[in-house]
Amino acid sequence: MSTTKELESQLRKIKKECRELKTHVKFLTDRLELAHDRNADLRKKMMTMTIDDVVAQQKEFAIYQQKLSKDQEFIETFEKQTEVKLDSTGINNEKRT
Repeated sequence: MSTTKELESQLRKIKKECRELKTHVKFLTDRLELAHDRNADLRKKMMTMTIDDVVAQQKEFAIYQQKLSKDQEFIETFEKQTEVKLDSTGINNEKRT
């Protein structure tokens, strides 16, 4: 059988874990409520958009896609350059097959 001191120490540990879990649940609940509020605001904004807002958003999206494609081209060019092996004088010493 367990002694009273052992039982009390186990009880303290369990109470501490319980407090930690309650705090974590509160944190997650608050986070979920904030996300819900943000989603509700976005839904309300989407429902009340005018045609001008939609057109402006589409223009912004097109600009974003152009910028993204330029960035992608830059990344591809950089990756190709890293594949080419140069010696110390900058001459391509790649073995050709």
